[in-house]
Amino acid sequence: MLSLTVIIIISFASWGGTRTGGPKMASASDDAFTMYGEDYTVGELQRLEGSGQVISMLQMYELYFGLMSAARGPEAGGRDFIFNLLVLKRQMKELGVNPSDAEAKAELEKIPSLQENGKFSPQRAFSVQQNLGMYGKGGQDMLEAAKLSIGLNRIKDLVGKNYVASPLEAEKAYASRHQTLKIQTINFALDDFKKTAEVKDEELQKYYDENKDNYKTVEKRAVSYVLFANPADLDKKPVEERTKLNKVQVDSVNAFNAAAAKPGAKFDDVVKGLNLKAETAPLFAKDSPPEALKGESDVIDAIFVQSKDAGKVSDPVKGTKGWYVFTVTSTEEPKQQDLAAVKDKVKEVLVGQKAQEALSKAVNEARIAIQEGLKGGKKIDEIAKEKKLTLDAVKDLTVNEPAADLPNAVEIAREAEKVAAGDVAKAVNTDKGATLVYVAAKELRKRDDSAALRKNTEDTRTTQERDRLFNSWFSAKRAESGLKIHLKMSA
Repeated sequence: MLSLTVIIIISFASWGGTRTGGPKMASASDDAFTMYGEDYTVGELQRLEGSGQVISMLQMYELYFGLMSAARGPEAGGRDFIFNLLVLKRQMKELGVNPSDAEAKAELEKIPSLQENGKFSPQRAFSVQQNLGMYGKGGQDMLEAAKLSIGLNRIKDLVGKNYVASPLEAEKAYASRHQTLKIQTINFALDDFKKTAEVKDEELQKYYDENKDNYKTVEKRAVSYVLFANPADLDKKPVEERTKLNKVQVDSVNAFNAAAAKPGAKFDDVVKGLNLKAETAPLFAKDSPPEALKGESDVIDAIFVQSKDAGKVSDPVKGTKGWYVFTVTSTEEPKQQDLAAVKDKVKEVLVGQKAQEALSKAVNEARIAIQEGLKGGKKIDEIAKEKKLTLDAVKDLTVNEPAADLPNAVEIAREAEKVAAGDVAKAVNTDKGATLVYVAAKELRKRDDSAALRKNTEDTRTTQERDRLFNSWFSAKRAESGLKIHLKMSA
């Protein structure tokens, strides 16, 4: 069992394997990866992940996702943030980017999560700092996050500030996004093809035999649990009382942990010894939890990965209502279902497959027929009538302002943008089937706000290209770091 302040941090990391490939859970002292010739242990990686937790609690999303996307590596196992964080720190040092504490405080005061009515709120900042204190973090970590944000933005300026989108490039982008597309659509409904799809008994048997592992009853588990509930109306209480109530809750969880960590300790004995009340949940499947646990997705996930050993006590799990500690009291393993029990499900799958194949064939044939007809000088309505296709009325839309009353308008506009007027675009998949799009005309109309939109388009193109230049530069710097991962990393 582990103390509460540690559990949150280590839950971020999941490791398996060794340098020689032997499967095991890695310990905190094992080497995790190497960068710039320096080895980092699993424990050090977990501490670095704590920086991500601080950034997340401050809701500094621009910093977090900026670092996540700065450089990507398939070997990273979803931990690009960690490696990019080290690259950023290295580059800040090499480039002499060293924000002061005063600059960091000013940066924190601009963060929306620390503001109230558009102004910096010391009380909100104190509340976040108190919450971070539960995880072994504090004000200095908040300042460090702010310095990283300043550093990232300054280096972005150093790399790409001189780039400005050319007038021609900006005008092309403006025309692409704001020209009016006059389109007509032809819709193909998947349900129509399902009505004519036929499935033979031998096809049902063959599909079932090949996929029988997918047709089992779901695992069920029963649990006993204790909920250390969040204090009521906490946001309405003074800061001092709020801090005291939070401490009482955490102390209660840690007291339970300490008792459960003793050799031979059983869940029921710990509950009884601390005069607590345990709730029970009879056998349930993961996708249908009992009413008391609905909405507690993290708790449900933990229940279904917990050891099945009777009496084994879980680590605390943070839920929406508070902290949960539980033990799995019984399980019902998945059982194989025979074809008779799942015949309708199997048939539904095969009907769907056959219908999709028939729909794709019909859409492709219709598109080819339309293209050939248009090349031969025929009008779109003439072709549609000839091929018994239902052609919808002309509708106006733009890429930037898709028609609100047209389903899948965004995807339709994007495909229509790619072809010339008088041509048919690629089919757009929809939740009901597919749609072919005929582009009748493209018009760049005068607008009162065209000057502002052009300027906005130029700024957007400039920002996108600066980000691309920065990410390319940053990826090269990460490659220079000599990153080597020693243990298998899972997201």
